[in-house]
Amino acid sequence: MFFHSLAGSSALSTIQINRQHPLGLAAARLAAEAIARDMSESYQLECEWIDEEETELQFRGSGVHGTLTLKEDTLALDVHLGLMLMPVRSVLEQEIVDYVDNRLPCPKRV
Repeated sequence: MFFHSLAGSSALSTIQINRQHPLGLAAARLAAEAIARDMSESYQLECEWIDEEETELQFRGSGVHGTLTLKEDTLALDVHLGLMLMPVRSVLEQEIVDYVDNRLPCPKRV
């Protein structure tokens, strides 16, 4: 019973990051593609655009999946962790926040 409750808890298994950016949609797409290349090489994640407008980038790997959603002036990153990665959630969250803050010119947190 405890296992089912823990696995179903999105607060424990989801990392959400929202940022405003000054890039515009076209430049944000280019930045997202660079992020996808980094994720593919560094973490063996598969990444692909899942919509024709190329505003939603989906990624999946061992124990993790999620989406990077782009708008003209915002980005939203949702990372869903598998059970094996949940114990290191806070470390992963800090690494993701640092990565986004260092790689994208995002002056404000939304």
